[in-house]
Amino acid sequence: MRTGGSNCGQPTNQARKARLEPEDQHPIEDDLHFTNEWEYGLYQVLKARQAALPDNETIGIMPLGKMRLLGSTREPDFLITYKGRAGVIEVDGPHHGRPGRASSDHSRDNLMIHAGVEWVSHLDVQDVNTKAEVEKFVDNFLARLTRR
Repeated sequence: MRTGGSNCGQPTNQARKARLEPEDQHPIEDDLHFTNEWEYGLYQVLKARQAALPDNETIGIMPLGKMRLLGSTREPDFLITYKGRAGVIEVDGPHHGRPGRASSDHSRDNLMIHAGVEWVSHLDVQDVNTKAEVEKFVDNFLARLTRR
């Protein structure tokens, strides 16, 4: 059993990735950690959408949660739950343009879909320049997630 977190060495069941870097190097809000400013910006839009929905129709937002898939453990950028369905949003930064990366992403996406994730969508930060574009992406993601 692992120990850590704020329980002063007491065992926990929290599947939280230990952060070795100083906290001021990564955005934190609502006790949630983000890898970079792009993820944090997406979180802000998701949180605004969450606040605008009625209580009985809310979305769940889980950034950087670990997921065990066949043959590996993955850490999707965001797992979103909405209307009884789960979807993943991956925030693709400039490093995603490397050769072979697209096929690797596609294989990982398929594993998540086979494990019950309804929809996997990639937000390419090089194609999004405004908050309005991120809001449109989120609206399209939520609409696609609930499509039957």
